[in-house]
Amino acid sequence: MSNSTSTDLQELKELINKRFDKVDEEIEALKKQQAETKESIAEIKGQLKGWEPQVNKIGDLIEKVGELKNWRQIALIAFAAILGWFLRGGKL
Repeated sequence: MSNSTSTDLQELKELINKRFDKVDEEIEALKKQQAETKESIAEIKGQLKGWEPQVNKIGDLIEKVGELKNWRQIALIAFAAILGWFLRGGKL
């Protein structure tokens, strides 16, 4: 082979190797981002598990409100709750 052909081949090899190195760097960056995303998801799942008991109570509250036949009953219950709060020494 001539000297120019081997030089061209060497340049092509270097170019290809640089591209592969760049791809490897990008893959590593993506893996790091994926790990961070997994950590965030685990944190969100933990928060949701903490909220689960409160979310389960919403259905019970809706059912209890649905059991009240009219607004007079609601007003009477609210008045009794406020009166009970004052009798226990509640402060504003």
